[in-house]
Amino acid sequence: MKKLVSVIGICSALLFSSNLLTDCTSMITEEQLLKLQDLRKRESQLNQEISDKQTDMQKVERELNSRKTELNDCQKERDFIKQKLSQWPNVWPD
Repeated sequence: MKKLVSVIGICSALLFSSNLLTDCTSMITEEQLLKLQDLRKRESQLNQEISDKQTDMQKVERELNSRKTELNDCQKERDFIKQKLSQWPNVWPD
């Protein structure tokens, strides 16, 4: 008896769940379509903004590297001058 009740319960659950799954409509509503189009436009705008920011970031990185190179050159020159000043007045060999 218990086995029969469990089989009937399982069968009825399967029928009920299959009925729910097949009753859902797969058609998109006009409102959903408009929302989807709006989201796609927004995605396109955001992708463009990301691309622009990445380009700006690359420019800034190039400028930073250029400034770092200038800084290194200035530091080398400063070190050279400090070295010569420490040897003053015998800076230049005879």
